Amino acid sequence: MIYDNWMSFIKDDVKITEIVIPGAHNAGSYGMKKMAECQKDNIYTQFKYGMRQFCLRLSEGKNGEIFLAHGMSFIKDDVKITEIVIPGAHNAGSYGMKKMAECQKDNIYTQFKYGMRQFCLRLSEGKNGEIFLAHGITKGDLFENALKDIQRILEEYPTEVLLLDIREYQPQKFGPVTLKYKADVHKVESLMEKYINPKDNAYYDFENISDVTLGDIRNSGKRFILINSDENYKFSKNCEQITPWNVKVNGLKAENFRIHATDFFETEHTDGLYWFQTQQTPNLGTEVGVTTPIKLDESMRPYFHEIIEKIANTKSYLSQANIIAGDFMTKDYMKSELILNLNLLKNNVKDNLREKYREGLEWN
Repeated sequence: MIYDNWMSFIKDDVKITEIVIPGAHNAGSYGMKKMAECQKDNIYTQFKYGMRQFCLRLSEGKNGEIFLAHGMSFIKDDVKITEIVIPGAHNAGSYGMKKMAECQKDNIYTQFKYGMRQFCLRLSEGKNGEIFLAHGITKGDLFENALKDIQRILEEYPTEVLLLDIREYQPQKFGPVTLKYKADVHKVESLMEKYINPKDNAYYDFENISDVTLGDIRNSGKRFILINSDENYKFSKNCEQITPWNVKVNGLKAENFRIHATDFFETEHTDGLYWFQTQQTPNLGTEVGVTTPIKLDESMRPYFHEIIEKIANTKSYLSQANIIAGDFMTKDYMKSELILNLNLLKNNVKDNLREKYREGLEWN
């Protein structure tokens, strides 16, 4: 195939105006929302497909749009991973699924651009052996596409460190029936090796996640921690972590959930990763009953700041604040701004960059 060097075949005396040149319309629109996206891949990939003309249209963004893509560069080297306040996307791979299963609207790359650095990706195998992103029985995008997004993040944003929590979707019990999900380990490993190369990029040379600082990862040249409780994949780590959840508490209506969500900080403690969920869960027999995640998010969004303010104003809560995850994290920058502001309160931000960090969080 000659797509990456086809111009070497063109005669020297041919005028530029006479050469037939493939061009990418709105070449810079990759990763935008569907109504604006005209290309799926970045400029380098477009070039590899033969493009030699690129129309790039520019606009000045808000501080937050630029800042969030490089947010970790503001954090001190000696801050432990378990102490950094990290926005996370609950069911990060559920974008594009049916409404009952969809917890995010945009792909992994877009979630990253909105400040996410922790991604929970749950996997299930299709009838023909493909590995899909899953939320229970619902299958979504191909795992391969999520890995392509992560690959792009690694290439474009060298200052950023990711937490990739990847595993088969956990068994689900419905009365006497237990549903089990499978995602062939070797297929998953093969896909990860192809796109994100854990051998070179995964940080795994540690015993306890509570001992790992951001500087440790930076100095190693690694880019992410591949978290898997069973260490099913090469270079994955079983990191101590908790994800407090209770069917009644997470099933409360918004006006009650805003009060009791932070109660977990009183009862649940760990030296590892503290994965705090800010979203409600629909279930039979709860206040919210059976509904869609998007409806729950719409009702909870006006109260979100109260949860974060309660963490900010309670010393013991703030000291435990680590991964703070939620649904529909790309609707706007509101959730990311409030979450990331906690790093200032925890003194995690480099002293000479505190003002710039604060300005970078301003999105509206």
